[in-house]
Amino acid sequence: MKKIIYFGMIMTASVLTSCNKYLDIQPVGTVIPASESDFRGLMTSSYVGFPAHKSYLSLRTDELLLDESSTDAARTKDIYLWNDQNPDPATTAYPYLAFYKSIFYTNQIISTIDEKLVSNATVDQIKGEAYLMRAYAHFELLNCYSEIYSPNNLGLRGVPLSTKIDLEQRFVPASLDDSYVQVLADMEKGTALLTVDDQAKGVNYRFSKRGAYAMASRLHLYRGEWQAAAAAAQKALAINNKLVDLNAAGSKLPNDFESEEMIMALEKVSIPEVRSSSFISSSLLSSYSDGDLRKGRYFQKRGGDYISLKGGENRFNVSFRNAELYLTIAECNARLGNTAEALKYLSVLKKSRFSADAYTQEAKADANLSKEQLLDAVLLERKRELALEGLRWYDLKRTTRPTLTHTSFGRTVTLQQNDPRYVIRYPQEAIDNNPDLLK
Repeated sequence: MKKIIYFGMIMTASVLTSCNKYLDIQPVGTVIPASESDFRGLMTSSYVGFPAHKSYLSLRTDELLLDESSTDAARTKDIYLWNDQNPDPATTAYPYLAFYKSIFYTNQIISTIDEKLVSNATVDQIKGEAYLMRAYAHFELLNCYSEIYSPNNLGLRGVPLSTKIDLEQRFVPASLDDSYVQVLADMEKGTALLTVDDQAKGVNYRFSKRGAYAMASRLHLYRGEWQAAAAAAQKALAINNKLVDLNAAGSKLPNDFESEEMIMALEKVSIPEVRSSSFISSSLLSSYSDGDLRKGRYFQKRGGDYISLKGGENRFNVSFRNAELYLTIAECNARLGNTAEALKYLSVLKKSRFSADAYTQEAKADANLSKEQLLDAVLLERKRELALEGLRWYDLKRTTRPTLTHTSFGRTVTLQQNDPRYVIRYPQEAIDNNPDLLK
């Protein structure tokens, strides 16, 4: 496992043009950067290599139906059927090593940048991004391969933590508690170092203070820390609180990297392999009521089925955007019993997503909801707003873990409520290379 991870990273770096000019490896396995541009190149490699796992996560949810006529269906059908234990050999494996390749570059930056460069705004920004990217990669590993955070789960298996360049390191999973301690520590260090409040369009795949606050908001939401999640979301919105108004002529999709609400356009959430082998489910389509402009903007009819318009090219990469922050604040306040505040943020988002007449009806209906009904309304809005952005699986996992049923190639499989498969099994290749993963 050790050699596969690190020598695999060197091989990956050698084919990335952004790294070619500084791959002076002394000794084998150690990249030696020397200038600001070298360290920026390493950071770019970390971003470029980040996996497209969220696209595959959408197959596990109630958002998609498998297209059995697709030539890509053989690679995705066992993902769709939650068959992680003994998938067909043709099945695309969930990303695992790619996370650690991305982390490798951040460790190289963190461990050497202070020795090579004097602190300044640019250097501090790069170092801050490295800490945050390391935190985010570990956080995503936890979301996929570990249980949700709760006081009852702290001693359960988390994920292997990679925080240094060590070719002899054993990658034994830390506890869930220790894993989150490391993620939070990296987030704190990284956020304190950042000097860029908001990245310019075109480089907004990089972390900024806005992105750091958005990440903190999501992490605290998933941990059930409602006040902290809402507070972090407010910090991000204090920098930019704009939403795309779908009523406006020529408005961009909210997850377009040039949209006014985009925070961080990093992750590929709808790759060709998944797009070509799936249709939009009736469950998702039927969740949009009359006057909801998203149904016509997010999806397009093709024959007798619907496909997504939210992906397919890099301009629709997305990790964080403002609509999620509005929904986080609404959810947290609903859970805390602050219904007026929850309604306020829910209403602002809906006004930008519904026609004027439909919005009036929505606002009137929402005003009469009980606390429990309001929370359900916010979670429904997350389903509609964040569709196919890779977050639906996490929302199902952290909330009710409902029963889901998928049928493919004559086989019907049910994911039972609270099914253990809500925690994804490590890929067999990763287990074979590192049996410690099961400890």
